[in-house]
Amino acid sequence: MLVGVSEHPDFYAAMRDAFLLAENPELKSFLDALSAIDFNAALRPKKPVFKHATMTYLDRAVKQAFDLRFGKAARDLDWSQVYDGGGIDPVLAEGMLAAQFVGTYGRHPSLKIAAGLFLLAPGIHYPLHTHKAAEVYLCVSGRLQLRHGIQGKSFDLTPGQFSITPSGRVHELSTYSEPTLLAYIWIGDLMAPTWWWEQTKKGKWQRTSWERIPGEPWKKTGLEVLSDKAIREASV
Repeated sequence: MLVGVSEHPDFYAAMRDAFLLAENPELKSFLDALSAIDFNAALRPKKPVFKHATMTYLDRAVKQAFDLRFGKAARDLDWSQVYDGGGIDPVLAEGMLAAQFVGTYGRHPSLKIAAGLFLLAPGIHYPLHTHKAAEVYLCVSGRLQLRHGIQGKSFDLTPGQFSITPSGRVHELSTYSEPTLLAYIWIGDLMAPTWWWEQTKKGKWQRTSWERIPGEPWKKTGLEVLSDKAIREASV
């Protein structure tokens, strides 16, 4: 049951309605988490207007949104660069922006659910990675290519379509020649590190952990060689 009133009712209502329309039982846990947000909790302060080169794509992405309520939310929410700090290809780092509606840094605080919007510049490739939180993407505008598993087959998301990534599933995503606007929800362990996967020149797979304390830049915190078992488990 919804508790209190949302600071951004357009995002909440658009996401809820899209879930209900999909009639997909796999979305139930995400819908339940969305419905359980405590909107009576104290709001975080509104942030200053975010000025960034990739924000120039937002107007185009908003105009093409399949549900205009997401477009209104995109203009109201606080935006930031997903990966700040060093160690990441600057084209990738600067090409991924997020606006969190609820979560560890959104206006509505929560450690149980993170939800918001994700803006990707054209020609971005976010390499194979895993996280403990289960994730759902809803394509709002543009087109997104995803792949689950090292040997998985790529598929596209177009406006109105969902993709569900279970906890610990290795996946990657890419954009085409146009910006892509996604709505997302994470449920589960929101504070666990994100692991980036890569194959060495010798053919071995390894992963690097990235962690972020709210208010601080992302940092590399570990490196592990992956066993065949770990690869299989992350690909199922």
